[in-house]
Amino acid sequence: MTEGSGELELDLGPRKNVDGSVLKLLVPMHADNFALALAAGYVGGSLKVDAAQDLQTHAGDGLIGFRGEVPSWAILEGEPGDRVLLCIEQNGEEVSKPGRMETLDGPLRVTSFQAAYFKDEASLVNFNASYDAFPDVAIGIVKCRTNWPVYAENDRPEGMQIERIGVPNRRQDLDFHGGFGAGVVELLTQGTFDEAIRKFLQTPGSDLSGTARNLLMSLEPRSSQVDIAIWCATTEALRARFGKRGFDRRDFLHDVEDRLVSRGEEVDSWIRGCQKVIDAEIDIPSLADGEKIGRRAALAIILSHEPSGLEELESNLEAGPHVRALVTTSVYAFSGLARIDEALKSPASRMDAVLDIGECVAAGVPVQIDIETLRTANDLTRHQAVKVAGNAVLHRETEPPAYMVMLKARIQEAGYKVEVDGSSGKIGLRRGVATGEFIMVEDCPRSTPGDPIINLVLPITVLGARPSLASLKKLMAAAWKHATTVALREVGENEEVVAMASLPLATLDRDELNFHVERLLQVSAELSGHTRSGRRIRKPEYKSLGIKPDRGR
Repeated sequence: MTEGSGELELDLGPRKNVDGSVLKLLVPMHADNFALALAAGYVGGSLKVDAAQDLQTHAGDGLIGFRGEVPSWAILEGEPGDRVLLCIEQNGEEVSKPGRMETLDGPLRVTSFQAAYFKDEASLVNFNASYDAFPDVAIGIVKCRTNWPVYAENDRPEGMQIERIGVPNRRQDLDFHGGFGAGVVELLTQGTFDEAIRKFLQTPGSDLSGTARNLLMSLEPRSSQVDIAIWCATTEALRARFGKRGFDRRDFLHDVEDRLVSRGEEVDSWIRGCQKVIDAEIDIPSLADGEKIGRRAALAIILSHEPSGLEELESNLEAGPHVRALVTTSVYAFSGLARIDEALKSPASRMDAVLDIGECVAAGVPVQIDIETLRTANDLTRHQAVKVAGNAVLHRETEPPAYMVMLKARIQEAGYKVEVDGSSGKIGLRRGVATGEFIMVEDCPRSTPGDPIINLVLPITVLGARPSLASLKKLMAAAWKHATTVALREVGENEEVVAMASLPLATLDRDELNFHVERLLQVSAELSGHTRSGRRIRKPEYKSLGIKPDRGR
């Protein structure tokens, strides 16, 4: 439109992108369907059979978009109501004609769209007022704007046919596994089963039965074949009922029973017991942790299959932590991502983590989980960042593990001060004076809850350039002389020389701690060019035990 004339001015010349490589595709859809996408995590197709009719209805699980700007007929397509234009940026060299219609395979993650354009401020305010109160709609994971690029009124092209795109019924599978991913994120928030989750996500299984088995074995490696069979059958029965209305406990138990191929007295006894519990003929048996968490978790799901019942499962039925963890992932999957609370889907990074886990588990692809301790408080409480596939997902506070409490006592027994470094937030020890060397205490990558290992790390210097052969020989000679390790590690964009020692905590005593601390201080003094006097250490009473000291140490 020319300003003030109301006439349509055609620009037939080619339009070039500002950067020559980013092309914008605008996807028009009904505002109600946009809200459903914010809840379910995907755009393209719908989980509801009565979703609002719009242009995307013709595309099935795919998407229909327009380059740069949208013709008004595409906005009017379907039933009345506000529209939203979702903007996705794609790399490409070809300059498309503005307004050209294109189709995309779907569904696509809602987080892959850079912005959502509303017609005006009133439409945006109405959308937020309508859906902000819904607990499952993740408002805010897509930026909302009001300057939508829609050009003049025109008619729908005659004879235009749009073929449906996408794989039928894929939305349900994505919603089920997305719910499973939300359950995993919920467990990561609690911080109780980090190692079990890491182990499971390295080998999530090639199908649903394999996923159920590997998760159970990660939480309880001692599980019997009967437990594995019952749990796998329960998971498959949940998936078969996903998306259907109602949950009849007797029918569900019969479905689980039919899926148990190999039957025996132990399985039959469990089925009879579950039937008596359903009929209220006997009290609910123990749901505490043990070697039978698979069958106990299966019974817990029969009794309560909603995420809202998890608290009651622990408080009233006294379910063990492992049983509850197993139930958590399954009931979240059965609930489906679209029905799960916004807290597990917002901000956008958390939604991406949930979808990453769900998609990878569905495909049997490993997922990398990293947990970084950002700082340690004076009471040893850890402030940590949890990363999924390299992206930060959530921050959490966790209680100190038992071995850190024990290590703090050993450090104090040896006469050192336990401190927290203000700049790095790491815990460490110092020789009683504020100006003494600060030796950091870090978790060893090979450490496990059953066999904890820590590294004592003393920074020596930051390298300004590539180290020479002579300087490397000096490092190696100092490490050999003082029976310790000198290493290079990256700190930001620099390389840092550190002296370090790895200490298994299962057998750590005061004398061993003293030995390694003294060696670190000696190698630091030698490499920095300073001499230091040895620390007076109270020696053990060898004479009273009739044992001579080991001079070789």
